[in-house]
Amino acid sequence: MSSYSTEPQMPIVDLEVPPKQFNPVSLATSNQWKRAALMAKSASACRESDDSEDEVDTKQQIKYGSGFQAAMAIIHEYCDYSTIHGIRYLGEKKRPWLERLFWVSVFLLSICTCFKLTMNIWDKWNNNPVIVSFAEKSTPVWEIPFPSVTVCSETKSRQRAFNFTDKYWQIRDFMNNVTGVINFTDEEKATFGSVTQVCDAHLHDMKYGFDLRRGIEIIDELSALAPSFEESFLDCKWRNNPIKCNEIFHKYVTDEGVCYSFNSLSPAEIFRAEGIIPDIIFREDNRMNSEWSVESGYNINAKTETYPNRVLGPGAKAGLYLFLGGMELDFDDMCRGPVQGFKILLHTPGEVPQVAKQYFRIPFDQEVLISIRPKIITTSDGLKYYEPQRRQCYFQDERHLRYFNIYSQSNCELECLANYTLKVCECVKFSMPRNMNAPVCGAGRLQCYNDAEDELLLKEFQQGMSQDGENTRAETDCNCLPSCTSIAYEAEISQADFDYKTVARQNPNGQQQQQKQEGMKMSRVSISFKEAQFLTSRRSELYGTTDFLANCGGLLGLFMGVSTLSIVELVYFCTVRLISNLRMRRKTRRELSLAANKEA
Repeated sequence: MSSYSTEPQMPIVDLEVPPKQFNPVSLATSNQWKRAALMAKSASACRESDDSEDEVDTKQQIKYGSGFQAAMAIIHEYCDYSTIHGIRYLGEKKRPWLERLFWVSVFLLSICTCFKLTMNIWDKWNNNPVIVSFAEKSTPVWEIPFPSVTVCSETKSRQRAFNFTDKYWQIRDFMNNVTGVINFTDEEKATFGSVTQVCDAHLHDMKYGFDLRRGIEIIDELSALAPSFEESFLDCKWRNNPIKCNEIFHKYVTDEGVCYSFNSLSPAEIFRAEGIIPDIIFREDNRMNSEWSVESGYNINAKTETYPNRVLGPGAKAGLYLFLGGMELDFDDMCRGPVQGFKILLHTPGEVPQVAKQYFRIPFDQEVLISIRPKIITTSDGLKYYEPQRRQCYFQDERHLRYFNIYSQSNCELECLANYTLKVCECVKFSMPRNMNAPVCGAGRLQCYNDAEDELLLKEFQQGMSQDGENTRAETDCNCLPSCTSIAYEAEISQADFDYKTVARQNPNGQQQQQKQEGMKMSRVSISFKEAQFLTSRRSELYGTTDFLANCGGLLGLFMGVSTLSIVELVYFCTVRLISNLRMRRKTRRELSLAANKEA
C-alpha cells in the first residue's frame, strides 16, 4: 500500500502549540542546514553518477548528520564495500529482522569455528614446532671422530701397596667396640679416605676420614695405589697397526679415580681458564690442537691423520684393539665387591667422562667385541631463530658454561652438580670441575655429596614435571637441554671365553711366556664401527612461519572469505578513511558556521 492515503485527514483539535521564541542565530543555522541539504540534493540529482539512493543518503549523513548518524553511516558504508563474506547483508538497510538475525548467526558461527581451528594450528606451531626425522642422505664414518675410550680398572688399591680390606675391618671393629685402639697414622687415614671415595656405596655408611682435603693429594694417592699402566695395558693396535699404549692413552681424572683415555681432547680445549687447575694437568698430556668441533665437524683441510682420530671404514681391523691385564694378587674384593676387570666408557671427544653413570664391563678371561653404531642428531638452520625452550636444545654459542669451553648436556649437568654440591656441602668431590679456591671434600663428607646428588635429581624432576601435559620440559635450575648437534655412540657387545693360557702352552716359547704371565689375568677388547655409513637424525621445522600463515589463511578464506587485503581494508576503514571523513566533516561544519555568522 502506498504511504500516501486518499482518505480525508481528521482535524486535530484541542492541541495548543506553545509560542516559539525568536532566535536569529538559530534561525540562520537552521536555514543554512536546509540550504546545504537542498544544495546537496540538487547536486546529487543533477550529476551523472552510479550512486544509489542509499549510498547518497549514507554520504549525506556522514557529512551533515549528527554524531550517531555519522557513525552508523560509516558502518553501513563499510558493510557495503567490505569483501568479507556476509558483512554486506548485515549492513543492508530495510531488510527484515529475521533475515538479519539469520546472517548474524551464520557470521558468528563462522567466526567461532574459524577461531577454534586457528587456535589448534597455533597450539601445534607454538608447542610442537620441531620434528625429528632422518636426514636425506647417509653419513660415512670418516666424517665423525672415533669415540673417546676411557678405561678404568676395578682395582682401586693394590693389595701390595695398601691393604684396603684389612684397614676397613680394623675401623669396623673399632666402631663396633670390638677393639679399643686404631693404630693408623695420619697418612694411612688420609689414604684410606681417598680410596673410600672411589669405592662402592656399601662402604659409605662408615664415616671415617678428614672433612676437607687438597684435590691434588687425593689424586696423587689414588695414582700411587692404582695398578701400573704397564701392568694394565699390555698391547695396543690402532687401525691394525701396533702402537705403544702410552702414546695414545693419557691419564684422566674421573669420578672412578685415575683412569686412562684414548682420543679425548686435552684439558686446555675442554676447560675454560678458570676450570684448568693443576690437579687435572699431567706432564705426559701433550697433544696436538683439535681440528674438529661438534657443530662444524672436521676442517675441510684436515688429513686422515688428525686429532681427534678418525677411521676410514668399519670392522675390527679399522678400529682399536686392546690387550688388558691385571695381577691377581692385587685384587681387592672389599672396595668394588667381588667383581674384577675394567670399565670402559665410549663418549664424545670434548665431554668429561662420567664412568659411574654409563659404562661397559670388561671382565677378565674374556674376549669382548664392541660394535659401534653412532647416533647423531643435527638441527636445521631454520630453528636457530626459535627459543631454546621451544626447540628443546642449545647451540654452542647460546649456553655459556663457567668451567667448560664445549657445551654438552653431560658437561652442563656435571657443572650444575658441582655448583649444587659446593652450596650444600661447602666443598666438591675431587673429580668435579672447580676453580682454585673451591675446597675439596674428604671422606668425612662423602655422604654429604652423595646425598646432594640425589637431592638435585629429585629437584630437577619436580621442576621438570611442573608443566604436566605440555610437550616441552619445564625450565629447571640446571636447565641442561641437549646440544643441538650431538653424537652418541651406541654399542652392541659380544664376548667369548679367552683361553690365553692354552695358547701360551702351545707356543714354542710358551714356558717363558707363561712364567712371565704367572699370576696375571687378561682380557682382549676390539672396538670398531659396525657399518660404513649410518643414518643421521635431523631436527627441522614441523610448522614454520610460512606453514602457519598458509594454514591460517586457508581457514579464514574457507569460513569467512578473508584475505590479506580484507584485513588491510578493515584497517583502512578504521584509520585512514575515518580520519578523512572526520576532516571533511569538520571542514563542512566550519564552512556552514562561517556562512551562518555572515547571514546573522
